[in-house]
Parts: sequence; C-alpha cells; structure tokens
Amino acid sequence: MRYVKVESTGGGSMTDPREYLEWLAEHAEELPPCARAFATHPEHYDFSHPWCPRSASFDRMSTRFTDDGVVVTLVLAAYGDAPPEFVLRYQGVTSVESDGDHSEQPRSNLLVDEILPDDKGGVRHELTFTGGTITVVATDFTAGWSGPGAPEDPRDRLDRWHFDNPATLVHHLRLRRGMFVSGDSFSTLAAFVTGSLWTLRTDLHGLSRWLTARLGASGANVTWEYHIVRHIAGPARPNARIDDLTVEENEQACTLALDLLAEWLADQGYVAE
Repeated sequence: MRYVKVESTGGGSMTDPREYLEWLAEHAEELPPCARAFATHPEHYDFSHPWCPRSASFDRMSTRFTDDGVVVTLVLAAYGDAPPEFVLRYQGVTSVESDGDHSEQPRSNLLVDEILPDDKGGVRHELTFTGGTITVVATDFTAGWSGPGAPEDPRDRLDRWHFDNPATLVHHLRLRRGMFVSGDSFSTLAAFVTGSLWTLRTDLHGLSRWLTARLGASGANVTWEYHIVRHIAGPARPNARIDDLTVEENEQACTLALDLLAEWLADQGYVAE
C-alpha cells in the first residue's frame, strides 16, 4: 500500500490509515464517484464502528463478462459465514491480482483497504487480508452491506449530521456530496444547500448579490441557484432552467456551486472546523 501502514506484530498486525486519510482529504475528487463515496464514508476507517468492513472474511469472488466490460464481485462475510455480507462490485475491470491464500482456515479477514486513482481515470482498490492481498483496477465500484442484520448505513440518517458552521457543512459536501444528497442533480443539491443555509440563518440574499459581482451576470434579485444555471448554460441559452441541464452540466453546476459557496463563506469570515 502507498499510504496505509500495515505492520506485523507479535500478537497479529497493526494498521494505521492516518496518512491515507490525510491524502484523501486533499485528493478525494480524483476518485470516480462511487469509489469516492465509499472511500469517504464516515465509518469506513472507524474500526470500532459496526459499519466498518474490517474483520469481515473473504467468502467468494466471481467474474462476469458483459457488453459493458468485465464485472467482478467480491463478497466478504461477517462473523464467519453468517449474514450479513459486505459486497463490492467492480465495473470495467482491467486487472485483478491476488497475493496469498484467501481460502485458508481460519478464513482470511480484511485488515484494511486503500483506494487510489489509477493513471487511466479509473480506480485502484487494494485490500489487505490476514491471508494476503487482493488488488482490483476498474473504472468504478460500489460497496456496502447486504442481507439480514446488516449494520445501518449512516448515509440513510441525515439527522445525524448537525453543523453550526455553514463553512464546515460546505467543506463536507465538497468531500462527500453523496453522503448528504441522493443523485447527482444540481436541483437536489441546491434544495439541500438552501434548506441548510436557511436553517443556519445564512444570508442567501447576500449570496445572490455576491454572485452577481463574482460571475458578472443574472442580476442581484434572482436566486443563487439561477446564477449557477445561467453561468453553466452560457449566453447561448439565456432562458435555461435548472431542469434543462444535461448530466455533464449538472455535475459542473454542483462543483461550481460548492466552490463558490466555500469562497463566499470565507469572505464572510467563516472557517471550516
């Protein structure tokens, strides 16, 4: 592994992901969206939390050839062979490497994993088990618990997130947007941001005025979301609405909005905690 430290000790092994988490805080956006959501999951590297896949044991791995490329499914079993299972499904797989014996008894348990971008725009996922390592290179992958008794995913409980500082909220949105909003549409993100900033008594009218000066268009008496839509759509589409954005434009709008929100809040004296 490049950043995560794994060392053998007299009683087993020691893992330290802190250097990787520091890298992730700066480079998460370099990962494909689904891999990024898994990498930045708040309980991913909290080894004491039941959602964390650490200690789940290797159960099986399968390969399927589709019209869209190779799909590899890796299944880890919690607490021996009983449900629930932690399922990782890789799309567009170009490489799978296995080092060690994962079928040994006792079963090979996951110690830690590291997710990095590869040099072709995809992702390289290395998993270190007690019985060796598995490394998969793919375009993207999903991961999570499945089956009866699966640990609750905090992403389904947005009430867990309480922020008094709007800059902190925006900071976390930039790192792990998928933890707060479902889907990739700008309208969904805008609704969440507007509701959150309103709750935090943040001056949305001031944001609109600031965007007028910052983007140089749209006027001061329009919503902040409209500033973003008009900027993304460009002068050729002056009447574009938020629902007119393409998939690519939605992603551009989300990124631009969060970047500008962070800049505006910094101008107001807010510092992410």
